Amino acid sequence: MSDAPARPPIFILGVPRSGTTLLRTILDSHSAIACGPETPWLAPHQPRSLGELWRFLREDPHGYCASFGMEPAAANRAARAFADSLLGDYARARGKARWAEKTPDNIRHLDFLLGVFPDARWVYLVRDGLDVALSTSTIPPHRAGISEWLEKNLSLGWNIATANTPFSALLRWRHWSRMAERSLRGVEHLRVGYERLVSEPEDTLRLVMDFVGEPFEPEMLRYAERPHDYPPWEWGSADVRERRGITKDRVGRARAELTGPELEALRTLLPPEPGSAPGPCAALASTRDIHDPPFGVLMAWLNAFAGPLNLQTFASWSKIWELPWLWFRALSGTDLAGRHLVDIGGSLLPLPWIAALLGARVTLVESDPQHIPLWTRLRDRMGLDVQWHITADEHTPLADGEADIVLSVCTIARQNKPAAIAETARVLKAGGLFALSFDLCEPEMGMTFPRWNGQALTMAEFETLIWRHPAFGNTAPPAWNTADIAPFLDWHRGTAKHHNYIVGAAVLRKQ
Repeated sequence: MSDAPARPPIFILGVPRSGTTLLRTILDSHSAIACGPETPWLAPHQPRSLGELWRFLREDPHGYCASFGMEPAAANRAARAFADSLLGDYARARGKARWAEKTPDNIRHLDFLLGVFPDARWVYLVRDGLDVALSTSTIPPHRAGISEWLEKNLSLGWNIATANTPFSALLRWRHWSRMAERSLRGVEHLRVGYERLVSEPEDTLRLVMDFVGEPFEPEMLRYAERPHDYPPWEWGSADVRERRGITKDRVGRARAELTGPELEALRTLLPPEPGSAPGPCAALASTRDIHDPPFGVLMAWLNAFAGPLNLQTFASWSKIWELPWLWFRALSGTDLAGRHLVDIGGSLLPLPWIAALLGARVTLVESDPQHIPLWTRLRDRMGLDVQWHITADEHTPLADGEADIVLSVCTIARQNKPAAIAETARVLKAGGLFALSFDLCEPEMGMTFPRWNGQALTMAEFETLIWRHPAFGNTAPPAWNTADIAPFLDWHRGTAKHHNYIVGAAVLRKQ
């Protein structure tokens, strides 16, 4: 047996549907590297994994380190030896000297991998998010039936999933990509674009091989001519086995295959263009908006995201206007990554949770603690920066100027309105965004509002209390779309007998 030190392992990282199986199969074609199927048993994707055992040994009061008085590094060495034994045996059985690994869910558990494999070579494969979203949610014939669960569901963490739609897939791409980039900050790694890999395969692979410390071999470009292990349960294996070669015909497919309304809704999940931040505006609910295809597509995707997570969904009622309007006109125009969003009374709506997946630090302000178990599960399972405060009045337990965004979805009818607006103005920083929807009742137009639902505003009260509030600096009146009142009111009355009122929404900026 040679006394030469073992070569460090290679890890291929990437969000699902980024081309990681293609790259692992190419590397597996190298004479010195064995890169086998995915390893859901390695990192702590699930309780029955080496990663969860590692955490128990290191962190639990009944674990090895606490009970035996040993340093955490001892558990690191044991986990490394276990993985090296299994994956090293696999490599040797195939006549290879070095092992590599790829499992897309590893992105969520780089703390484990970096701790156990500090010498590893990290290759991070990135792909256009829209193409990832389409590839995730579209099931071609060769993948149909491999996993009925995966065809319908999209995993966001251990034992938590939502519907498999392009919208949810793009949300996961944003969230997991950010997690990977944060974990790899300061770690030597090679970032490889999928588009370059399939367009310039030899040049790209030469860079990869130089980084991992092995010579480039032309046989890698002909990976389909060599034997590889393709488990029947692995989606990526079905794709690579079907494609039989490196091609670039999947680059840009989302822009070619998605409809215009779908693309319009999806692009709201991408970072906005510089200078596109929303300015002050106000609008009355409109049936024209409700029947606008992008509104309908977005609302369907919001429901598909929210329902499996036990968040609220809406098939009628004014929320099918409010949520898309607030998303299109306010939240999507702001780069939410790193921003502090305070949600007032809407903790079961999908918008604050979507903002968290896009990188916002979210604070939920509620009067009832009953949903804390659900919030805790969603936050911890998805790895989100979400906290909450339970308060009995309009006071928001935050420091002055702490919030970048305050979101209030039809909550103000049940609040002391002057106190609520004063609190919003206090916690917003200069230039901060106030996005809200509100019930409007104009008695002289025959409208009524149920007392059990609070007290609706009139348009004049909205202008006086909110629009012209000194904190927001508006002097000209809103450009109300009053022609939409009658058709919306007629529609709204048809959704419930007590819906004899209209709805509005607004975006304001603190001066």
